[in-house]
Amino acid sequence: MDFKSYLRNRELSKTTIESYYNHTMYFIAFLDKDNTEVENCTEKEILLYLKKMQKNGVSQKTKLLRIYALRHFFEYQIETGIRTDNPAKRIKLKGGQKQKIYPNLTAQELQELYQNYEVPKTGDKRSHHNWFSNYRISRERNKVMLGLFVYQGITTAEAKRILTEDLDLRSGKIDIRGGRIGRDRTLELKSHQIMDLMEYLYKTRAELLKYQSNPETKQLFLSMPPSGKLKSESDETLNIFKRFTEELKAQYPKLINIQHIRTSVIINWLKKYNLRQVQYRAGHKAIYATELYLVNDIDDLQTEINQYHPLS
Repeated sequence: MDFKSYLRNRELSKTTIESYYNHTMYFIAFLDKDNTEVENCTEKEILLYLKKMQKNGVSQKTKLLRIYALRHFFEYQIETGIRTDNPAKRIKLKGGQKQKIYPNLTAQELQELYQNYEVPKTGDKRSHHNWFSNYRISRERNKVMLGLFVYQGITTAEAKRILTEDLDLRSGKIDIRGGRIGRDRTLELKSHQIMDLMEYLYKTRAELLKYQSNPETKQLFLSMPPSGKLKSESDETLNIFKRFTEELKAQYPKLINIQHIRTSVIINWLKKYNLRQVQYRAGHKAIYATELYLVNDIDDLQTEINQYHPLS
């Protein structure tokens, strides 16, 4: 099996395969100048290669792509018995285009975040207050939406785009509209989500429709009108995430924001599925966007670079 066959087995696109192959060839050519066999190279040679790219003004995005390519190449060598370690695995870069780093929330923590989000019952002791009905309805909507963040890893922008016709509760699936920067995909729902979505669709959403200026709207998730207004305009629909985030942070102080949930979901997926599967689930148009999530913490390489090649 050659390197390209290895990449094809990872279900990478033809463009990505050619890109990774070419980036690897650049590195092998760099090693040839010092008469170093690629199977004998160490982290030291990779750091010197980064130093050379930096000197030549290579962009941070290209450097990241070349490191990703080398990680794949050394994994290929490990799988074919040529070597036993991956010297590019620990190398991480600062700066440039990268995924913002969040402390990862485990699948159990995400589950608890969802389960502990309380929805008040009709007989709640606060039910005599004028505000209680709207509060209960909002929490019912938020609970269903939180399930999609925790289990399907959708974004807030995607939550706004979901239409009632995107639900197939009989098959237990939901269509997610990726929009301009994402990719459309169909994701499976958990069994309890199907019941929650059904109740939301036919009960909670029906109550929310009373407050919409367009009662024919097909948007799945709807918001209450702003303070001082009787109706919620279409451009105000689902303008609720600031308060929702505050509620979640009060419940779970470790949480940073809703993007923190998505990042953790994707990182947890990467422990269970291959890159191509995670790319689809996350709605990424390019595999590069998915690989950014492989870096769960950022190391500063300057000390190590200086160790092998001191700056003057």
